[in-house]
Amino acid sequence: MAKSGLEKFMVFLSFFLIVATFFVQLFFVQYEIGFLWLFIGPTLLFNSALVTNYWKCILVDSSAKSLKNVPHIQTDGWRYCPYDGCSGSVPVNSRHCHTCDVCIVQRDHHCHFTGSCIGKYNLPFFMVTVFSLLGISATYLCSNLIFIVTHETPGTVILTVLAPMQLFWFLTGSVTFSHCLVSCNIVVSTMALAGAIILCYHEYMLLFHNKPFLCRSMPIASSGVVKMSRMERIREVFGNKWYMFMVDPTHETSHQQQAGVTKVM
Repeated sequence: MAKSGLEKFMVFLSFFLIVATFFVQLFFVQYEIGFLWLFIGPTLLFNSALVTNYWKCILVDSSAKSLKNVPHIQTDGWRYCPYDGCSGSVPVNSRHCHTCDVCIVQRDHHCHFTGSCIGKYNLPFFMVTVFSLLGISATYLCSNLIFIVTHETPGTVILTVLAPMQLFWFLTGSVTFSHCLVSCNIVVSTMALAGAIILCYHEYMLLFHNKPFLCRSMPIASSGVVKMSRMERIREVFGNKWYMFMVDPTHETSHQQQAGVTKVM
């Protein structure tokens, strides 16, 4: 699925912010504060999980075109899609995305930060990406605030919230270079944390209640509106080895292996 110019820019911007905030965190904040051990573990864990799962979320294709052994005639579990992008058999639990111009299996939403739709096969990576973003944003925000409070005067602490003016104050000598970077890091982390909280609530409602908060998603349960335990729903999305997503970036769910999902750029 081809990405628009805006979506390519959003992907580039996302990776730039991930690298830039990690650089500030590692070389300006954690190097200076006295309890480096308290934040270095969560920083490395959440940041590595964020990068790898975000990248997998971009690469893994959830469209009906990525499936193997698609029947040429209508059979149980399949339907015909009349749109030009498909014009063929697609699973009954798929929905056509007019941005991608293709049917997406268990479509959640079209994400402009990945340039693709979130569906059955990349939803696990998206969920871990959102959870990792929540964890890394909270870690950055706490450690950056501690750095500002312990290394700056009360007056400059108040100026932290005015990050767009930090460059001007740095050029005029009102604040230090490290304060300028850390202040910007605090603003970015706060915005990321707010977005991650909203997305986590959306994915929580989708995963455990089939009632998405932000958009009209397809039901997760493969058998429709069947009452499932929370662990069964987790296995339905992440597979039996659901615990591998935070530590193994090459892990694939049983759904992906069975469907033979392709990867696209």
